[in-house]
Amino acid sequence: MSAAQSRLRQARAAGRSLEARDRTRGFTLLELLVAITVLSIVSIIAWRGLDSLVHTRERLEPEATDVRALLTTFGQMERDLSQVANPKFLGLTQSPVIVSAADGSTLLQLARIAPASADRPTEVQTVYYRVIDGTLTRQATAALPGFQTIPTDRLESARLLTNVRTLYVRTWSPNGGWVDPNVVQDPAGGTATAASAVIPGVEVTIERGDG
Repeated sequence: MSAAQSRLRQARAAGRSLEARDRTRGFTLLELLVAITVLSIVSIIAWRGLDSLVHTRERLEPEATDVRALLTTFGQMERDLSQVANPKFLGLTQSPVIVSAADGSTLLQLARIAPASADRPTEVQTVYYRVIDGTLTRQATAALPGFQTIPTDRLESARLLTNVRTLYVRTWSPNGGWVDPNVVQDPAGGTATAASAVIPGVEVTIERGDG
């Protein structure tokens, strides 16, 4: 091979190397502008979606808290009512569920079996549900060997539900259906119940401040 042919081959190899470098040198300005535009559009869409999610969460969080409070309230009432004492077993002379009016609002009073404790005999509690300053409040005596009157300031109080306007309670009578215990029923009408009888059902209605 002559020296001229060798130089020609070297020149061709150098040319191919330059072309390869030209082909892999990177993006053009137009390609960069297109990429930036697409990235901006995707970022805006993602931001709008995240912003909508945050606003939805902020709007629903108070409602979720309110629902949890309602579930807690009625769950506690259900537990108390399920443990209502049998008046014959404990020698009560009145019904273990009493609905009365106190300070212009409804008072629900329950005589229940206290939660069991190890190495302790069966104990009892008196539980009160009433609306105090717009808050449905549960007040209870400590677990005691027998039912007794406890001063209000010694009761254990728990605030269950805020923004409550009224508490309305009806009891079930086997002969008369749902009746308002605060309304005197005519025994001849078949709605009277023995004073110490166990009430078979209680209906609780809570009216909130927003209706």
